[in-house]
Amino acid sequence: MFDGLKNIAGMASMMKDLPKMQAKFEQVKNELAGIRVEAETGGGAVQVVATADMKIQSVHIEPALMSSLVDTSSPEDHRMAEELVAGAVNTAMDRARDAAQQHLAAAASELGLPMPPGGLLGS
Repeated sequence: MFDGLKNIAGMASMMKDLPKMQAKFEQVKNELAGIRVEAETGGGAVQVVATADMKIQSVHIEPALMSSLVDTSSPEDHRMAEELVAGAVNTAMDRARDAAQQHLAAAASELGLPMPPGGLLGS
């Protein structure tokens, strides 16, 4: 019986803090857009910049790689270029997810909120 009362008191406390939590998570959401991560493949032939709010900001492909694709038109070269771009994008997104997870965990800790298993974003 007393456990139920503790749970109700805990919920009442959380409801009182709800506006503070909403404001903090809105702030965190805005901050995620400013956290940039980078990834590259092919020794720098493809570079990708992403933000922690899971947006790709830029993709840079070295001119030498581009000119080799135009000059040879070989299916193997095209496949390799596609794999390099996909690899760089996937790595950038993994890094963005990790950065977001760390930032969200810090905000949750600041608010005294427990982290769910697997974090806030899941894996």
